[in-house]
Amino acid sequence: MELGCIFSYINKIGAISNKFLAKRIKEEGLPILQNHSLLFYILPKDKSQLLFSEIVERGKISKSSLSDIINKYENLGLVCKCISNEDKRNIYINLTDDGVYVKNKLEDIKNEALDAMLDGFDDNQREIFKDCVSKALVNIKKVL
Repeated sequence: MELGCIFSYINKIGAISNKFLAKRIKEEGLPILQNHSLLFYILPKDKSQLLFSEIVERGKISKSSLSDIINKYENLGLVCKCISNEDKRNIYINLTDDGVYVKNKLEDIKNEALDAMLDGFDDNQREIFKDCVSKALVNIKKVL
């Protein structure tokens, strides 16, 4: 394998994974968009609150985009937005019961995708693959 084509493989894995996620979200009838699923991965399953700014930092999402996303899912009853009594500039976000349901379904879909992608890998190969991808990510971040 030519090492240069690994970028193509990485891009294909990402593109196919995103298509799979979008397909399964639709099949499950989840009221979210695939590109908004990151919010549900970030917010804690135990419904504890995160600061808006924490979500911006963790998800690398612009404040205006995140604000639109949160408003959409607050209107659907999937997240709750609370303004701090101590500092009105602090906004806390957490999942509702319906939001936890969506998060759990997304976790199931993620696991389904991983099982499909790593079919035929034994436990050792899965661990090595994860370690190699993690190391490559750390290395490439160093050049930024």
